[in-house]
Order: sequence, then structure tokens, then C-alpha cells
Amino acid sequence: MCPELLAFGPWSPLVLPLILVVTYGLALLWLVGEQRWGGGKPVTLVRALIALVPAAAIAVLVFFLVNHFGPVKIKAWGTMLVVAFAVGTFYMARCGNRKVITPAECLDFSLYCLVGAVIGARVLFVVLDWGHYGSHLDRLANVWEGGLSFHGGLLGALLAAMIFARLRRKSFLAIADVGAPGIALGYVFARIGCFLNGCCHGHESHLPWAMKFPHGELPNVPVHPTQLYAALASLAIFVILLKLRGRFPRHGHLLLAYFALYSVYRFLAEFTRAGATGRLLHSVPWLTVAQLASLAIFAASVLTIALTWRRAAPPPDETPASKPSLKAKP
Repeated sequence: MCPELLAFGPWSPLVLPLILVVTYGLALLWLVGEQRWGGGKPVTLVRALIALVPAAAIAVLVFFLVNHFGPVKIKAWGTMLVVAFAVGTFYMARCGNRKVITPAECLDFSLYCLVGAVIGARVLFVVLDWGHYGSHLDRLANVWEGGLSFHGGLLGALLAAMIFARLRRKSFLAIADVGAPGIALGYVFARIGCFLNGCCHGHESHLPWAMKFPHGELPNVPVHPTQLYAALASLAIFVILLKLRGRFPRHGHLLLAYFALYSVYRFLAEFTRAGATGRLLHSVPWLTVAQLASLAIFAASVLTIALTWRRAAPPPDETPASKPSLKAKP
């Protein structure tokens, strides 16, 4: 396990030109991406030179912050969370329905969801583990240490997505269907981050593949690598969702299918899970909090699909014959 990937700083002034090259390269990639996928203006010499100004400002700011607060440690969990959102955004931009949301809009959409997800995930996790955080109020906002609830993150992301859809006057359900496979794909990388960080593991186990997490809740005790179970399960859900695209009669059903599939995985995974979500309920001692939530979400998702199945014709832009593929061209 590797909770910390890298540590930067303090830097010599000779590093500043290298930082400028990196930030300017990213700025140029952004312009090219806008032109290719977002229908933006062509990348001219004038636009390229103008992009040098914000790139230089960012380079100087990064140099100052790292030297002022350095060494700055790059956490594995936070890095993989960013990767998860980047992968999900790339999927939406590359393979999503461009009549619903354009590649350029996908970035704005993902930023909305990122903020909502982090806030919602942290709030629910703290509530579930208030026995610990109630006496450690100074650690309430320490998300870089791990400790996020997926159900809370999903709720926060959905609320942020609704706000985005309302502000842009788009169909929330249509956007949700485009993004559903991206959620499953991003979740794979998020759980790999948990594995590297040593959090969200399972309870004690003596199976051949049991592992020890020195920084986890059971240090130096062999436990289930529940994070890897989750990553593999979510990858399978992603493949299933790709097969289901365009096979539902109305928008929103693919998102509900994701909820149902995730709930099945999560219910089963809780039998190996340790930590706050793996604790049994007092009123129902054979269920955990997450299992109870999974049962409710599964029932609500399946029931909603069943009740609304025949109320609308298949969306014309999401029929099986016209659904987007992984090889879609801009």
C-alpha cells in the first residue's frame, strides 16, 4: 500500500521554467480539445500566445505555494479520485450522446458533480461515524485522509447534476443516462485509490488472497481486499451498462439500472466489509446500514422501471441502432 505517491518542494528557481512548460502544454491541449470535441475556434498563433499568460500565472502560483507550504505530499487516494472523475468525463465526452450534452459541456458537468459528490460523501460518512468525529471536530474536513460514503457522494452528485441541468435548460434524466456508465467506470479507479490508501478494506480473513493494510482499521491483520472486489464488480457493471444502452423505453432507466446493479454488488460486499458502513444495525442486527440502503435503492429502482416501462416510446436518439459506441468519432 502506498498512501503517499510523491512529495514536492521546496523547489529551486531553476524549476520554474519546467513548471511553465508543463502548464503551457496543458493549456494548449485544452485549446485543441475545445476545437476538436467542443466545436471551438481554431487554434491560431494568436490564441496560443494568449494562452501563455494564464499558463505563466498558474506556474508562478504553483511555484509559490509549493515553496511556501512544501513539501507538498501527493496522496494516492486524492489522486485516484481525480483520475476517476477524469475517466468518467472522458467517457461522457468521447462516447456519450452529443445531442444530449456536448463534449465541452461534459467538463462543466463533471466539475459540478465533483463538488457535490465530495460534500455529500463526506457529510454522510461523518454522520455514520459520528462517534469518532464528534470528539475529533478538527478532522471533519480532512477528506484527504479518506472517509467518504459512496451513497452520500452519489446523492450529492445527483443534486449537483440537477442544478447543472436546470441552469443549462437540459433534461436531467437524459444527461444521467449518458453519465451512468461513466460513474461505474470512474468508481473502479476510486476504489483502487482506497486500496492504495489502505482504507475501506474488509474484516479479518485467512483466505489465500487476504492482505494486510498497515494504515487501516486493523493494522497488520490479514483482511479481505474489499476495495479490489469493488473495483472488479464495478468494471463488470460498466460492461453491462454498455450492453443496456438504448434498450430502455425512456430516459432515466439506464441510471436506475445502475442503481439496481450497484445495490446488488454493495449488499453482497458488505458481508466482507469493515468500518463504519459495515456495522450492524441495532434494530435489524442482521443488516448493516449500507445493506439496508442497498435494499431500499434496489427496490425503488426496479419498481420505478417497471411502473414507467410502457409510458413512453423509445427515445429517438437512444435506440439500439443509433446508440453511441466506444469508437464514436467527433
